[in-house]
Amino acid sequence: MIKLNKLLSISSEALSMHPSDAAQSLRCPNKLKALLEMRNGFIAFESALVVFPTRKSKGVPGILEWNDLNGWRNVYQDVVSPEDFCFAHDLFGGQFVTTKSAVIHMDPETGHVMPYADSIEGWAERLLDHCAEDTAWGLGHEWQMIHGSLPPHMRLLPKLPFVLGGEYEVENLIAVECHEAMNYWGQLYNAIKGVSDGEVVTLDGWLA
Repeated sequence: MIKLNKLLSISSEALSMHPSDAAQSLRCPNKLKALLEMRNGFIAFESALVVFPTRKSKGVPGILEWNDLNGWRNVYQDVVSPEDFCFAHDLFGGQFVTTKSAVIHMDPETGHVMPYADSIEGWAERLLDHCAEDTAWGLGHEWQMIHGSLPPHMRLLPKLPFVLGGEYEVENLIAVECHEAMNYWGQLYNAIKGVSDGEVVTLDGWLA
């Protein structure tokens, strides 16, 4: 676990002070239990990466609450299976997900899923090598230089969605509570799912 330990060394203290052995009682994969026992939720790269703790703390949802299939995940049942666990997310709410055999990344705007690593150790190694592009850390840093620290329970959303032509610029970003952010993304995902390139998309209530 050399790379994971290195990631933890540059990350925050545990988000939750709940006893680390509580992870063993969670209905989640053993590899996530091991991660949460090492550190019970944490943030890194100036809040561009948030790993969910065993229970809600500092506004950050507990991992079981976050994975409630009746919550925001209900919209994404066609791209993330019920057996998969979303255990962390990036600046925009892109989900890092454990499957039976790998770690994947799910873009909540488009629902696109890509293989990310073959293990939690591999996930940590890739993050350390590609933190700027894989967590949007650089843009998050720029936003926080203007607006102040981004609380770990908030994510940044584009005022004009990226997929509809919005720019990856500070002026196009606004902080939104993480559950609310995923609900907005889910609304957009439903609106563009199955739409052909060039077809007009109507999206009511985006960040209203």
